[in-house]
Parts: sequence; structure tokens; C-alpha cells
Amino acid sequence: MRLVRGCPAERAGYCPCPRPCRQAAYRARRRAEAAIRARVVLLQISQELQAHALALDELIAGALHAQQGLPGAHRTTAADFQQLTRELVRCAVIADREAGATWATIGEALGLSADAARARYGQVRLLWPPPPKTA
Repeated sequence: MRLVRGCPAERAGYCPCPRPCRQAAYRARRRAEAAIRARVVLLQISQELQAHALALDELIAGALHAQQGLPGAHRTTAADFQQLTRELVRCAVIADREAGATWATIGEALGLSADAARARYGQVRLLWPPPPKTA
């Protein structure tokens, strides 16, 4: 029988309380499985950010060579970055929570208190890709 870390019988080699240990192991496995989807979304968003960064680099290089820029192109590209980085942070918080991180550690990384982090991201759910915008 495998023992869960923190079990009082961890050193003894047997567990007098097998049910709580099994439940804790089950919860640990569920947390790890739940975090996988959020990590996949993080990877997709980071790839999209890289693609936008390359497009912005080409746009700026073309504008420098032509000595002329397209009106509004820079603002639109910057707005896309802002949207993607917001989604990246949301998905990172979801992945951290599903992996078992506390609100205090999440808030510390974001420069927020634990209560502020919970208030801002506590009801956030994973929605990726985002629904298409209706005109």
C-alpha cells in the first residue's frame, strides 16, 4: 500500500487509516489531471503571443523601411497583446489553482493580497478559444 505524504504512519510502513490516505491520493491525482488542460491552453496562448510579436516586428520593420505607417495598425496590435496577456494570466491562475496553489502565493506573484486575488480570479473559468465576437 502506498502512503500519502503527511500520513502519521509514513515511517511505519503501513497505514492504520487507509481511507483518508486513499482520498488524499485521489485528490492529488485529480488536481494534476485538471491542471493539464489549463497548461495546454497556456501553451496555445503563448504560441499566439509569439505569432503576434513576429507580426508586430514585421509591421514595424516595414513601416521603418517605407518611412510611413498604417494608421491604427499599431494600436490594434497592442490591443491584441493586451487581450492575450489578460487571457494568459487568467489561464495561469486557473492552472495554479488546479495544481493546488494557495491564493496567497498567486496574489503575491501578481502583486495582490490573497483576498484581492480570490475576488478577482475566484470565479474565473477556462474558456479557450474565446467565443467569436459578434458584430
